Formats: sequence, C-alpha cells, structure tokens
Amino acid sequence: MIDAFSPVTLDSVHSGMAASMNSLERDGLTLLNAAQVDSAAGLTSFEVDACRTILNWTREFLCKHDPALGREGPVCPFTQPSLNQRLFWLTVRRGSSIDLEESSKVVEVYREMFLELEPRTGPESMLKTILIVFPEVSHAAARQELEALQKKLKPEFVKRGLMLGQFYEGCPESGLWSESFHPLQSPLPLLAIRYMVPSDFPFLHGKRGNAEMLISYLNRFGTNIPNEVKQLMVQALESSDLSLQPKAPKKRAR
Repeated sequence: MIDAFSPVTLDSVHSGMAASMNSLERDGLTLLNAAQVDSAAGLTSFEVDACRTILNWTREFLCKHDPALGREGPVCPFTQPSLNQRLFWLTVRRGSSIDLEESSKVVEVYREMFLELEPRTGPESMLKTILIVFPEVSHAAARQELEALQKKLKPEFVKRGLMLGQFYEGCPESGLWSESFHPLQSPLPLLAIRYMVPSDFPFLHGKRGNAEMLISYLNRFGTNIPNEVKQLMVQALESSDLSLQPKAPKKRAR
C-alpha cells in the first residue's frame, strides 16, 4: 500500500544500500541499479528482460550520436557518465494500463526516493536518474495514459527542480536542436526522473509548459543560462510564445 510507505531518509537509504548495493526497496517499490541487472534478486525474468531492453536502447541510442540530432555528441550527454558512475536506476511497473491516481502516488514516491538518493548535491548529482518502465502498457495506450500521467505530475516536479520525461514509441516531442528529430521514443513506455538542467528551457514554456514552470526555471538558474538557450528565449519572445503571466482561472458558468 502506498499509504503505508515509510519515508526514505538518508539513513534508511544507506541501510538499504548496505543490505544490497545493487537495489533499494521500500514497501514493495524497488529501485534496481543498472550495473547489476543480470544479478538482481527479487525480479521475475520478464522484469529483468524489460530492464535489459531499456538498457540496450540506452547504450545504443541515448549514448550515441544520431545524424538527425542537430548538434555534435551523443543524444543524451549525461547518460554514459550516469551509467559509469552507477547513478542510473530502473524500476518496473506491471499492468497493461496506467491508473492515473494510483500511478501518480507511486511516481511521487519514486520522486522522493530520487531526492534522497546520493549524491544530492554537486556536479555528480546531475547524473542521477530513475527510469520507471511500463513493459505491459502498449505504445497506443501510452499516448493517452502515460502522457496524462506526465502532464499531471510535471508541474510539481519542476517546482522541486526536477524533470519528468515521457518516452514511448511514437512520442511526438521533437529535439531541442532539430524539429525533425524525436528523441523521446523508446522500445518500452517509461518515465524518466532527473534533475533539471539549463537546456530544459524549451520543455517549460509554450505547449510544453506554462508560466509557473518558467518562473521555477529562472529562479533556479538565474544568470547561469547558456547563450544558445538565451537565443531560444529571444526567439520565443519574438514569436509571442513566452510569457511569465500565469493564466487566469477560468470563470465558472452560472
């Protein structure tokens, strides 16, 4: 039961890691370190296969360059260092559908686990990530159910300095540097939890975000915004796609 979940403290994380350096479990919710998928205890062969599938995609897609990317380097420059530093965690959620309320509670618990996991500060903390994999959810269902879950939870994640990304086959989100490149496509539906970085600006305004998210971004990074992102901000202003004015609540019809 999610309501019975015991909060993860730094001491409890350390004690859990001492019991198993490869996984962390709290009340039936398990995090598995990517470095030890093959030797993980407590997972079914189906769940291990799901983790392997995502790790293969991670290494063959996220960690490598794609000609359509629009810039040099790997698709995600943080992924290989995250794997190398053993800061890449996975978990598997069973079921062929995603119940919005129940899944919201589960993802919120993983959010708190993410925040408590070391490292919590410093450059290496930016390499930490948790992937929540939904191997039995079809990609067609993910277009509705996973998108709804991500949309509901994203604002609170952003307030906490985090990002929550949705991945599935056919995800229409385009890349930061090329409209024709669609990096959020994965062989199994999943959600990714990580810290926000300065290049996340395009995901926080317009159709992808709102004024509250943008304010959280500006409060977090202030003047430490890369020049290329500043250029994107100028373009957004020129296209009237950027606003710091929260939307007024809709008036109820009498």
